[in-house]
Amino acid sequence: MRALKRLAGIAVTALILLLAFAAGFGAHWYLARERSPVGSKAFDVYWEAWHILEQSFLGDDPPVKKRVYASIHGLVSAYDDPYTVFVEPQPRQREREDLQGEFGGIGAWIVRQDDGTYVLRPMRDKPAAKAGIQENDVLIAVDGHPITSDMSIDQVVSLVRGKIGTIVRIQVRRPATGETLAFEVKRERIETPSVEWHVLDTPPHAGYIRISIFSERTAGELTDAVNDLKQHGVNRIVLDLRHNSGGLLDAAIDVASTFIRDGVIVYERRVGGKEKAFTARHRPIVFDGPMVVLVDGATASAAEIVAGALQDHGRALLFGEKTFGKGSVQLVYDLSDGSSLHVTAARWLTPKHRQIDKQGLTPNVPVKITDEDIQAKRDPVLDQALEQLRAMGQ
Repeated sequence: MRALKRLAGIAVTALILLLAFAAGFGAHWYLARERSPVGSKAFDVYWEAWHILEQSFLGDDPPVKKRVYASIHGLVSAYDDPYTVFVEPQPRQREREDLQGEFGGIGAWIVRQDDGTYVLRPMRDKPAAKAGIQENDVLIAVDGHPITSDMSIDQVVSLVRGKIGTIVRIQVRRPATGETLAFEVKRERIETPSVEWHVLDTPPHAGYIRISIFSERTAGELTDAVNDLKQHGVNRIVLDLRHNSGGLLDAAIDVASTFIRDGVIVYERRVGGKEKAFTARHRPIVFDGPMVVLVDGATASAAEIVAGALQDHGRALLFGEKTFGKGSVQLVYDLSDGSSLHVTAARWLTPKHRQIDKQGLTPNVPVKITDEDIQAKRDPVLDQALEQLRAMGQ
């Protein structure tokens, strides 16, 4: 009797475990089915190829993560949109730092040479220079990791950068002597200014402002620039947006609002034609004086938003070459491992509803820079813009 009870208890326990397993498996299947946009059958051929490569490839299998990333890159490329992209963790981190305008580092430019080596160019009064690293020292290792010619610039930079206050061990070869040297460098906050400015010699009372990227720091730096130029008696401005590939939408709206008091800065058009208007914001300083804007074929994205708004509001004439035409909006989804997916979700239109994407902006005064100009260090775009400023000041 006891044996029968024991057997019955075991059977009941087994049944409960079986039901629990079935319930768990069913829930997993249901959730997976809900999350998966296609049936599992669709991936059969993918796994066939995966296993064939693992079994038949002559050589070492690439790491699983590398294969997964390659698969995602391939998936994204099927959407046939140049701005819908998958960004791996290292370049994504650099992208974040560029848009923040600061990072933890040693204060040195890292430059790849033609032979694949990487050399350091220390910034004045920054940690690398203070530690004794010299111009063109060849980077050999970082924290014991050898630096090789098959490494990308993102990989090398990611090793050198890190949390502010931490120590990084840098090993270099000094070309002048051939000796190998080791340095311990404490990372500091390294700022990357996005705005530079100065007073022009001619015409009188004119200032020059160049914005290289629209980062989190740009609006504040522009405020400092305009304040400083005003204190020096500047009442006319050249805004140089050449070779500016864009950046943050918020920064672009703040920049445009420094020169436009009210009205629409840009429209965002999403699927179905629904539009959202971004209007001028209240800024701590607004410049109302005459101005001109310099653009070229590398002026893109957020830089085109600013140029288009200034042009449509009649605040400035554009000088130079037709802009790049990158007027699409990407939503950025940060993934669990530090990578990100950038997905095109909308397009930008100027205040007069001109499409920027694939169209670009046509300058009011087209000016080209020739190879001869570059060799002679001439800037006909700036020269013609200054002529306009002179006329506006009379």
